[in-house]
Amino acid sequence: MRIASLTGLRGLAAVAVLLYHIPHSPAFQDYAIGLFSRAYLAVDLFFVLSGFVISIGYYERVVKRPSAASYGDFLLNRMARVWPLHFVVALVFLARILVNVSGDQAVALTPANIITNVLMIQSWGWGTQALAGNSWSVSTELVAYLLFPLIAILAFSRGVWLQVAGAVALLFLVAMFGHGSRGPLDVNDGNSVLPVLRCLAGFALGVTAFRVARHSLCARLLGGEHGFLGSCALLVLALLIPGGDVVAALCFPLLVIACYYDGRASRALLANPVVFHLGLISYSIYLWHPLVRDVFARVMGIAHRHGFSGFDWAFYAGTLIATWLVCWASYLLIEVPGHRAIKKLERRVVPRPPLPFQQAAE
Repeated sequence: MRIASLTGLRGLAAVAVLLYHIPHSPAFQDYAIGLFSRAYLAVDLFFVLSGFVISIGYYERVVKRPSAASYGDFLLNRMARVWPLHFVVALVFLARILVNVSGDQAVALTPANIITNVLMIQSWGWGTQALAGNSWSVSTELVAYLLFPLIAILAFSRGVWLQVAGAVALLFLVAMFGHGSRGPLDVNDGNSVLPVLRCLAGFALGVTAFRVARHSLCARLLGGEHGFLGSCALLVLALLIPGGDVVAALCFPLLVIACYYDGRASRALLANPVVFHLGLISYSIYLWHPLVRDVFARVMGIAHRHGFSGFDWAFYAGTLIATWLVCWASYLLIEVPGHRAIKKLERRVVPRPPLPFQQAAE
């Protein structure tokens, strides 16, 4: 089940990360946009979205009817969704390091780094580095996938408030350690477990948000235009608080719930063809854009050395257009076929657990 507004929300979050990261290259530092100065928080929105959307698809099979078969089916589905692109991107970034595209490679090609990246466990706190910098968050989400049944069962139990309190405490813990590079929650250091804790906190809040969204009272409060616009306003106010990363992160579940109800305002902004398309290719945007940025920055530097100047805006625009084209192709040629290939293998090797309506019929 795909909620158009949630897909579009993911697309806007990916674009926010893109516009946040491009000026990190010295070549494009003049193109920094103040509106996106804290867009690293979009990663926390991804974590909340992940917990929420996964709960939509797997609550019945994993929480209400838990079994080893349903758990295995869930993990295979998640790996089919994220691993093929992660693997291809890791290989390309490995090649990038070998040919030194950006001129300054900080990741060492050690066996530990290579093996952990292939297995998607590079950011679990044992000091290994992500070959593709943004893949650290994909690695931490694997921990959330492994723990999803436990997180979901707690979210739908009487101890749900204990889980919420724990998630909020984790966010404050991550922020208070002072490891954030550009803000309290901008933590992705592979030498600690803080990135994993950051992910688990957001993911748990997303799963809990799905439980809350199923209640009629929540639908009255956050459904319709007032719910979506109100949650957006709360997020804007939170972002105005200096150092208020945790407050902003706690607004994300409200925004996700409001988008889940798919009202007219959220559909107009997030479910239109352009934003929905960006949502479909958001995973590719998130992983590929640093490489596209660095290639264009390198080409622009070469152009400057040969006296071709005054057209930096064209290189910036080219970065945006090329990112879109690369990511669209990546979605069509890597994500979709990779997912289908693993699912086809699963059907041959692992019997699919019966769906709830099939069990009811039996």
